[in-house]
Amino acid sequence: MTIENALEHARRAFALRKYESAVDYYATALELMTKKHGEHAPEIADLYFSYGRALLENAISQAGVLGKEQPENGVDEENEGSGSGSGNISGPILSFSGDADDDAVDLFAQQAEELENEAENDEDGEEGEADDGEPEDDFNAAWEVLELARAIYEKEKDGDDDEVKLKLADTYIALGDVSLETEKFDQAISDYTSALSLKAILLPKSSRQIAEAHYKLSMVLDLTSGRLKDAISHAEEALESVECRLAELRDGLSGQVPAVPTIKEEDKKGDEKGKGKKQKLVRDDEVRNMTKIQMEAEMKEVEGLREDLALKVEELKTTPTEPNESAPAMAARALDKELNTAIAAVPTQVNDLSKVVRKKKKDAEPLAESTGKRKAEDEDGEVSSGPEKKAKVEEGES
Repeated sequence: MTIENALEHARRAFALRKYESAVDYYATALELMTKKHGEHAPEIADLYFSYGRALLENAISQAGVLGKEQPENGVDEENEGSGSGSGNISGPILSFSGDADDDAVDLFAQQAEELENEAENDEDGEEGEADDGEPEDDFNAAWEVLELARAIYEKEKDGDDDEVKLKLADTYIALGDVSLETEKFDQAISDYTSALSLKAILLPKSSRQIAEAHYKLSMVLDLTSGRLKDAISHAEEALESVECRLAELRDGLSGQVPAVPTIKEEDKKGDEKGKGKKQKLVRDDEVRNMTKIQMEAEMKEVEGLREDLALKVEELKTTPTEPNESAPAMAARALDKELNTAIAAVPTQVNDLSKVVRKKKKDAEPLAESTGKRKAEDEDGEVSSGPEKKAKVEEGES
């Protein structure tokens, strides 16, 4: 099998969501490619990226089979709530498909049937081999392969090729997806932030890739303690990006096709050839190149995205703010509250003891307090004060 043949089978399998077959074909292509160019050649970076994405998708699908099956719409109702942070987070809640720079694949029924037959033959040929791969192994492998792609793109991004920079941003997104799936939220935040910082420079605000990066960052921030405010901010940015795309589509349908953006003089680099600063890349279909049917179809899809994002923003805004108290302090306060409630619930009974108390006789001499001494009385029977008592004692002695 040649490299081109293996890549063709791998792309077709990935498009048909037969990720296990895609992993095998990408592995074959990678083996052939490394023999030809070496492991760290720039030509191999794209293959590392594609192979890493296939490993990631295969790990997600395997996790769904071994664990809880994911719904068809990709939404996990139990984990969709704010700040759950538990369970597998497979599948995006919103789909931003339609703007990716994937290779076009003709999905004819004959090709699909051919691929199924090839996959069955491969399984029959390897029937004696045990397949005990765990999703965690594929997640780790995906991370390592994507890291190789990132390292190569990092070395190449210093030039003027914006395509390389965008590929680096896509790699950061994929790395963030791996961290999100494995619940390494801090790492996912770092990777998504790096991707967004690159895409914000390279792509227009109306790009659905910008909306996707903001939304994914909002999702992982929502799962991180103390980051609710940031999650709301990025969700609002995603909504604003989608609304910008809707505005472009409305203008296109009304015949107001936006002009090609010009580059200001102050934005030019001022080189001798006058090339100046490059125009931002466009990953969505340009409205000026779309038919009315295409614009209407995408507008319907984007309107659905806007509604979902608006609901997500409202959901985040109504999420209770997390308390600033530490866990031990909260536990102690809750315990005190429970104890006070229990004590208050005990009825207080007052007994009347007037019938059982004996009254003292009038001629009885009162006892002293704690000193054991008797109180001195004057001749009229009144208790004397301190100086008078002392005077009477001295008079008696004399």
